[in-house]
Amino acid sequence: MYSSHSKVIKICIAALVLSSLLPGCSRFYLTIRPDTVAVPPVKYERKKSGNIRVALVKSAKRVGISSSREVKIYDMRTKKIIDRMRLTADTQVTLRDGRIMLAGKTLPAPRIRLVPAKNEYLSVRGKRYRGQIEVLINQESGGLLAVNYIPLEQYLFGVVPNEMISTWPEQALQAQAVAARTFALYKMSGCATKEYDLDASVNSQVYGGLDSEKESTSRAVLQTQGVVAMSNGKYIAAFYHSNCGGHTANVKDVWGSQLRYLAGSLCGFCDNGPHCRWEHQLTKQELETRLKKRKVIQHKIQRLELIGRDSGGRIQMIRIQHTAGHKDIKAAAFRMLIGPDIIRSTKFYVHSNGKNIIFKGKGWGHGVGLCQEGAYGMARSGYHYRDILRHYYPGVDIHKISIP
Repeated sequence: MYSSHSKVIKICIAALVLSSLLPGCSRFYLTIRPDTVAVPPVKYERKKSGNIRVALVKSAKRVGISSSREVKIYDMRTKKIIDRMRLTADTQVTLRDGRIMLAGKTLPAPRIRLVPAKNEYLSVRGKRYRGQIEVLINQESGGLLAVNYIPLEQYLFGVVPNEMISTWPEQALQAQAVAARTFALYKMSGCATKEYDLDASVNSQVYGGLDSEKESTSRAVLQTQGVVAMSNGKYIAAFYHSNCGGHTANVKDVWGSQLRYLAGSLCGFCDNGPHCRWEHQLTKQELETRLKKRKVIQHKIQRLELIGRDSGGRIQMIRIQHTAGHKDIKAAAFRMLIGPDIIRSTKFYVHSNGKNIIFKGKGWGHGVGLCQEGAYGMARSGYHYRDILRHYYPGVDIHKISIP
């Protein structure tokens, strides 16, 4: 999801002095009490298949896929085996003249499923994945689409360590596991595309497959198996981000849709997080180049004006004053245009020293939903994962469901 960190960021967080998050945290939440009630079971109607479909490659002329043992190759039109073979390290699935080729052999199927032997794995572009791999022609792009079909809980083994530092407190990891599970089910229950439910990148949730799994995060998945957050009988849109800068954002201000459990609330547990405060500067020329490249403006920038702030202190609109007039753009869109690693959140101020435009702000990410560094702070202060979830998604129900 949007909150995922690069390896550099992960190293930075791991280097955090853990005790620095403790001072002053609990005073913000005198109304929260530890929840000792067992998670109630609930029956929920969902799609029959227990597999989630994760797009690993969306459009390519060739995809390297290998296996340690022989795999079965199915034609997904007929559901029949059309071949069996061991895929070596240099095996390529390629697209030529609108036909799928495997190891140099043209296959009589526009959609194939690779099924490994029991307890074996398939490697896609050098990364090992549990489950099965389906390869088909992406009708939108014309390239190959590689999709991992995998049981939901096993998918989470490869998500949680990529979305939260594996050495963080147990209750924070469990909160992340529930959020990731709920988000996946939310996508599966009606927000997915025809060919896959979500992808393996920050556009959905970062999924690293088998080689990224960690013992602590897999344990968090198992300890919360089947636990989800729901509202009015439906899976919630369980968005999360790195650091909210002290107050989570109202989803309506970011993406336009109103959801009561994503209305924004005071945090207080992330103030000493490593990504709470940031500063970046660009020359006017660099800023103009970025905006011209995206065809936002075509003239010289004179200054930036910040228009309106929401209840959490986030800018709502940016007015770009230039030599031919001005251009108004939503702050969230401006952030993505300039670069989310430069403008780390929309909770910022701006000033100029003549040559450079300096952006200085708080938080990292869109700010909607669970604040990961806040979850860390809450867990360090003794809160249960259910307390953490109910704080960042107020009013939701926490249930344990049966997932096929």
